[in-house]
Amino acid sequence: MGPVHRNSFSLAALAAAAVPGLVPVRTTLIITPAEDLDVAGVVGEDDRRFVVRSPATTSAGVRLERDVAVSDALGGTPLSAVTPPVLGFVKLPEGGRAVASKAAIGQPLMLDRLQASAELARSLGTILARIHTVPRYAAEAAGVESFTAATLHEEHRARVQRARAGEHLPAAVAQRWETLLEDDELWDFTPQFVHADLSEESLLRSGDRISAVQGWSSARIGDPATDLAWLVSSLDAERFDELYAAYREELPTAVHPRLLERAQALGEFAVCEWLLHGLDTDDEDIVADARGMIHDLDQDLAQMAREEAERTYAELHGEDEQR
Repeated sequence: MGPVHRNSFSLAALAAAAVPGLVPVRTTLIITPAEDLDVAGVVGEDDRRFVVRSPATTSAGVRLERDVAVSDALGGTPLSAVTPPVLGFVKLPEGGRAVASKAAIGQPLMLDRLQASAELARSLGTILARIHTVPRYAAEAAGVESFTAATLHEEHRARVQRARAGEHLPAAVAQRWETLLEDDELWDFTPQFVHADLSEESLLRSGDRISAVQGWSSARIGDPATDLAWLVSSLDAERFDELYAAYREELPTAVHPRLLERAQALGEFAVCEWLLHGLDTDDEDIVADARGMIHDLDQDLAQMAREEAERTYAELHGEDEQR
């Protein structure tokens, strides 16, 4: 059976069936990155606002159920303020369930807005710390997968070795990545609850504060550097430092001394994972995109090597003159 998609009117009807007393008067389709998940905003006659999500495929239904389970588990944590509650379900004729939730306040976070606002950066840093301090029992209650540091380290190593064996990596990039992977101290960390799929779409803002976090289907017990990797590579140093300062202030314990180094490494390894995904799916556009990013990294490494050589030469030359 192929995907079963629904328009805004059908989604409104599902919302009415899922939420007792809801009489829809207005709907808006909400575009999401997931092609197999139909989403609509619904306004009731009492002006209450809801979001209804309906999976178009079985796999989308599985992800939606994971999302709901995590959201429910977060209801008793400090993240409840940014996790809109689920209000009801309705079974679908083809199997699975549609889900109606209270609508989140805010609009998708855009990186240029985050870059422009220190207050927003600090708000995000605080939210990230609260994610990473969700108690393990709450995460386990949601049924999320749990990974050890050693398992994650080995997965990174296997992907890099596969890419190198296929001759997809320039020598400098391969050497850098293998050097990072050989540094056992870098990968000796305590796994924590992580979102694992943060993006502009999964974070909503209202003014200069994070108002909602959504898209929890990839949440797991894993490496906290995962949630910082995209921010380390996307924000300038000053703005990221403000975000990271708020993150550290909110945490009840000290961070791993090399957390940021690992976040940078994960940002680079994500390119390797993207390349392998493109190869596995025979998607030439993804492969070309990944190769372009790998080429850029190779160029950056070459530039860093030149600058280091120039500094070394200048230091030696200065010492010779002093003699």
